[in-house]
Amino acid sequence: MAAPGKTVGMSILLADDDVQLATFLSKSLESEGYSVRTAVDESSVLSELKRQNYKLIILDLNFGRTDGLRLLEKLRSTGLETPVLVLSARNRVSDRVQSLNLGADDYVTKPFSFQELAARANAILRRKADRSLSVLRVEDLEMDPAARKVHRGKREVKLSPKEFDLLVLLMRRAGETVSRRQLLLDCWGTHETDSNLVDVYVNYLRKKIDSASAEKLIQTVRGSGYRLGKPAPATGLHHQSAYHAAHHPEAAAQPGVADQLRTAPLKTLVHAIAHDLAQPLTSIRCFLEMLAIRKEEVAAQPAEMATIEQQADRAIALAKAISALVREAPAPLSPWISLETLFNELAADFGVLLQSGQLTLERQWEPGFQVSSSPALRQLLVLFLSKLVGRNAHPFVITVAASVRDGRCHLDLRWRPCDPSPRPVQDFSLIVARELASIREIMCSLGGELVLPEGQPDISLILPATARDRVTAVIG
Repeated sequence: MAAPGKTVGMSILLADDDVQLATFLSKSLESEGYSVRTAVDESSVLSELKRQNYKLIILDLNFGRTDGLRLLEKLRSTGLETPVLVLSARNRVSDRVQSLNLGADDYVTKPFSFQELAARANAILRRKADRSLSVLRVEDLEMDPAARKVHRGKREVKLSPKEFDLLVLLMRRAGETVSRRQLLLDCWGTHETDSNLVDVYVNYLRKKIDSASAEKLIQTVRGSGYRLGKPAPATGLHHQSAYHAAHHPEAAAQPGVADQLRTAPLKTLVHAIAHDLAQPLTSIRCFLEMLAIRKEEVAAQPAEMATIEQQADRAIALAKAISALVREAPAPLSPWISLETLFNELAADFGVLLQSGQLTLERQWEPGFQVSSSPALRQLLVLFLSKLVGRNAHPFVITVAASVRDGRCHLDLRWRPCDPSPRPVQDFSLIVARELASIREIMCSLGGELVLPEGQPDISLILPATARDRVTAVIG
């Protein structure tokens, strides 16, 4: 039965590439009376929006090959006014602020309650009819896009159509520097880099918006473009700190700074796995909640139970992976460890998936093959396995091969789904894209390098090695 006050059949586009979570959410929303269409990549989102006028978009920020924030920004830059409800495991205030500034109407953090999600969706759809809630605001500058009216404080500002269009672009990206080239392309549809149209019309806007006010809102960013309002808060602090230390060695010598930089890559790995852990936890919570709502009316189907068991196993494996990363390991007794022993330890962390058949490890190396006993190598392998678990709801196989070639140790990992799948296999470079800087930093500390073949589901760790007859990788 549809919830009170809601139009039966109101259309929602659910953009989420986690098939199991998307299935749970779409079924649950349909039980509430909505018509739901699922899109698993950016191209299908764009195609659906051309095909049908949806009333609401529910967008997962961890969205396959596309960063959800970039897709949101792209949709808003085209003038799309469909309300967007963002789903994300990112729970920092800066993440929420950035999403809202880019045009999101609401932000829900995983794992969430389905009832809360449905309530927020209902609230957005009710507000859609309220024109006042579509007003854009930057300080005391207000714009009603629907009515095409602009006010600076109590003073109405009369703008020409092109001035209005230019101001819309600046207000939708308030706090960000927008290049002249981008403004020229979006507002005039031209790539003419020598045109001064942007500068001319920005001057027109300044005369009408800023001339009568003490606080100037339209700022010129020399050599870059224009910004409306104060700069948006910076993000990615640990990357900025690493850059600062690399270019200012004296700073790294200060107490506490060096320790902070050493732990930054590990924190990134932990956050990456915690982010993926939110996916199965959300599925489990929504499933149990809907089961309780249905009570005895509709019994859980065997396929649903099998799915939720898989999600529970994924959650357990990812939680154990986080534990493996943060626990203090005893100092190694030798600079080397047999690869068999290392992967036996990893198998213990991912045992629940190995026992259920969701994960299969194929080992291809000579008996006695040894690699570095450095905890950093183990941390990287834990991350790679965890990211694959986080991105694959269906059973898959990882093949690990080790050899010494050209005087160096090559540790190659390749993965494939157990069963034929119509969905393309993602390459590792996409799966670990957000963590790549930290991964390379750790590899550098190991004295090795990382190879990510483009478009391929494999990854290679190349480490310094001793002579072939010892078949031993030596670090440092």
